[in-house]
Amino acid sequence: MGQSRAGEEAVPAGRLDGLLRPEVVAAFDRSFFEREGYWVWEGVLTEAGRRRWTASLQRLQQMNDGAVVETDWGSIDFAGRGLLSPDPVKITPAALRGYCGGSEQMKFLPPDLRTYMYQRGLLGPAPSLVVPGAQAEGIFPEYFPGAYDNFILDATTAHPQMMELLGKVLGPRFIIDHVLMLNRAPGTGGRRWHGHPYLDGQYEVEDPIGTGHALSKDFLPQQCVRTLCYPEGASCEEGGEFAVIPGAHLYRIPYKWSTARPDGDEAMEAGWMQGKIHAFTGAPLQIRRFDVPPGSMVSFVHHMPHHVGYRQADAPTRWGLLMAYRTPDSRARPSTWSSGGPQHWLERMEKADKISDAARRVLQGDVPLGAV
Repeated sequence: MGQSRAGEEAVPAGRLDGLLRPEVVAAFDRSFFEREGYWVWEGVLTEAGRRRWTASLQRLQQMNDGAVVETDWGSIDFAGRGLLSPDPVKITPAALRGYCGGSEQMKFLPPDLRTYMYQRGLLGPAPSLVVPGAQAEGIFPEYFPGAYDNFILDATTAHPQMMELLGKVLGPRFIIDHVLMLNRAPGTGGRRWHGHPYLDGQYEVEDPIGTGHALSKDFLPQQCVRTLCYPEGASCEEGGEFAVIPGAHLYRIPYKWSTARPDGDEAMEAGWMQGKIHAFTGAPLQIRRFDVPPGSMVSFVHHMPHHVGYRQADAPTRWGLLMAYRTPDSRARPSTWSSGGPQHWLERMEKADKISDAARRVLQGDVPLGAV
């Protein structure tokens, strides 16, 4: 991803030209997105793009499963890193095998380890994280898949078609907030209704439950937009499907982002949604579920309450990648990198001249420090 000798951008490793269908990207309706809070990029991946995306997610899941099972969790010096050690009962061989096959299943991890992996990395001295078939980057593939897959790295930081797509929902400048694998294995539970704040919530006008007094038609400049990629599709019949409440983002309530999230559809309709209306139409808010074909993406404002359904036990794995980006905070302290990427990995990549100017624009901090 560095510079070529002629001073021009080298083609990044893993680049697939013709990743997206241009006509699908061009059909984006900005007014609909701001009004409803979401946009479906139906069938946006080309056939080659769909195959490559699926293959990368499958390979990354295998690597993540290998890291879970083959890392010697009981021998790592967690205390020396200022972390709690995992519960011995949760790291037996049988227990570790139970965390494999999909995302958000690693229930054995001690508190703050994910944050530690982003900031410092679970690196040496050995024993440390083991990733079979790859150099361990100090973080699980699930938490930052681009560190282990050049195709995903390019697609999420530099690919011109992807940057055009993301620019349509975020504007001329955006930076990475986080990128995660979200593969749903057969029979796995979904995610109950919740939303998220911009950054740490310092710009919010409502608390995580909210009164609804701040309903507005204004689409505020501080935005984080999540884009989910489903290379093999996502259907309500098989479960693991995605749902939102169109128009709810205009209340600017990061619903239960910092509390337990027990609410299913009935609880939301009978509780939080009661009396809330769409700012543009005046109609009561309603739940919208997505049944999308292979090669599709869905972008949505991450303030808006959203939900993922239970995956049917006889359904195949639902392959998915979450890409979250936000408009930069002009009042942030200057920094070289966004906190959305592993800081230690970014520093190593920078030292090796493996970050292109295109990727830097996405990976750098809100107020760039020493950026090219």
